[in-house]
Amino acid sequence: MKFCKVSLFFALLVAVCLPAVAQTAMRVDIPFNFIAAGKSLPAGHYIVAHVFGSDNVAWKISDVSDDHATVGFLSNSVQSSQAHRPSLVFLQAGGAYSLIQIWTGQKLGREVFRSKVKQTLVSEGVKDKYVEIGAE
Repeated sequence: MKFCKVSLFFALLVAVCLPAVAQTAMRVDIPFNFIAAGKSLPAGHYIVAHVFGSDNVAWKISDVSDDHATVGFLSNSVQSSQAHRPSLVFLQAGGAYSLIQIWTGQKLGREVFRSKVKQTLVSEGVKDKYVEIGAE
């Protein structure tokens, strides 16, 4: 009887945890070159996922067609008052796109740690803008 209770507990635990793990991996088509964690990556098809066992702090973005084009990075939790679809948010500044946020859905997301390097103002007339790319 005790074995049945323990087996039932683990079956329920797996049933609850597996969908949560599966939802953190996203496929996304990025139509422009971009920077993630200080590394330049080409436009392409990517998978974004948290590094298992990191409490969602560590993430990686991997090019589907190139096993060597994987970048790992750290993130902070970010919340929104509105629900978000699964997506990536990029900051476009000075002609370059930088990955700044990951939204896995609902009102919780991740903010990518930014470089401590001081940014130089290229042109005062150019405004930064945010670009959101939906994920599957």
